[in-house]
Amino acid sequence: MPIKLLKTAARLTGLIVAVIASLWVYRAYLARSLPDLQIWHTYEIENEFRAGDFPEGISYQEYAALERRLFDELDSVVYSSTRSQGLFNRYNTDSAAFPGAAGQRWNRSFELGKELPAGGVLLIHGASDSPYSTRALAKLLNDAGLYVLSIRLPGNGTIPSGLRDANLNDWLAITRMGVKHVRESIGTSLPLYVAGYSVGGALAVDYTLDSIEHEEWETPDRLFLYTPAIGVSAAARFSSWDLALSQFPIFEKFNWLSVEPEFDPYKYNSFAKTAGHITYLLTEKLNGKLTNLADPSLLPPIITFQSLVDSTVRVPALLDNLYARLPNNGSELVLFDINRKHDLEPFIDDTERDLVNRLDNNPGNSFSYTLVTNESGDSVQMVARTRAQGTAEFDTVALNMAWPGSVYSLSHVSLLFEPDDRWYGSTDSEDFVLGTLAPRGETAILTAPIGRFMRLRYNPFFDYLAERTLHFCEVCIVAGN
Repeated sequence: MPIKLLKTAARLTGLIVAVIASLWVYRAYLARSLPDLQIWHTYEIENEFRAGDFPEGISYQEYAALERRLFDELDSVVYSSTRSQGLFNRYNTDSAAFPGAAGQRWNRSFELGKELPAGGVLLIHGASDSPYSTRALAKLLNDAGLYVLSIRLPGNGTIPSGLRDANLNDWLAITRMGVKHVRESIGTSLPLYVAGYSVGGALAVDYTLDSIEHEEWETPDRLFLYTPAIGVSAAARFSSWDLALSQFPIFEKFNWLSVEPEFDPYKYNSFAKTAGHITYLLTEKLNGKLTNLADPSLLPPIITFQSLVDSTVRVPALLDNLYARLPNNGSELVLFDINRKHDLEPFIDDTERDLVNRLDNNPGNSFSYTLVTNESGDSVQMVARTRAQGTAEFDTVALNMAWPGSVYSLSHVSLLFEPDDRWYGSTDSEDFVLGTLAPRGETAILTAPIGRFMRLRYNPFFDYLAERTLHFCEVCIVAGN
């Protein structure tokens, strides 16, 4: 190549790099206009679990004790300093959003025992979340005969800065600890399940793949996944650049994707980019293992519940990266469609219709497939269209369920919450209920995005999800009866 052309290419490359760097710094500068950071954004927790501090692992009893010290720390440092911060601040113990002395434990790991369990299950919540999101599922499975352990992933359930300081190795270590404790609690002969919601679903699959390679690890007998984070936005791969710039004090806020009022008692509204970066690293790691899996027949049966539309995870990745690799082992996929009533068509961007068509037109799938959808375009009544693995025809069953008024789809954060959930349900109550919160006024002055209030927080079809969950857990059917 001529020297002149090489010089031109070098100058052009340098110009492109300079433009990209300038845009990145400009974005970091714009982040300075985010709302002021509060103590729950800046405080560094001392008593949080760090995998590096426990090279030999940690027992559940030790982890629970550490959690008690952690929440004592938050009581003395954060909760005690925010009593005048408003009626809708979860860190103000006098506010409507404070979960209260009795409810506070749902932000922590918890276990539900059985005198004679039929088996055991580990529940894993998602990022920015807490064990509260698994509460209804935990009760369902415990009532059906299982010992239940729901673990809190480090950095979650406390204050938003916990996610800023989180690490993927911490989450992996606590997942391993949880599985080990369930096995110790139920003995060596009973079935052991793992259920994961969002990032918890990805952790469940990742652990299972590792357990196939490590004989000393317990491989779950079945997996239960709820909107699992098998794939996330490709933009997440660049979050590490933002995190690098945020190390400079002038760009401290660049670590935050959003800084919002904390009025949700069990889930952060402010979101640290570290959490997005961890999720991206986890999904990349997970999908690499799936690609290189030598013997898919070693995978346990999996059931997944997924909303067709999901602004948090990439739904097609669930099909392409996980379900396309499953053996004929009795796995199931339950997809909740959008509301297809004809009246709503002008308002709906039906971008995921191709995914439904792919599933509908492929009878050769190695799993059972169910679409929960409208009876017809003229009705909000629901049916379940199921094609069993190995068959070509769909079996349609009418459900005694219907779309509630004004609801056009489920959401990533709705599947595991019952319609009458105290915080996220649709029930009429004089109490502060996030699920029915609908402020009115000019949108430009709100410090929380309007989508925060529009996003569905409960599952009107939870009873169907519960029925299918129990049916997949065969020992639950026996114990529950």
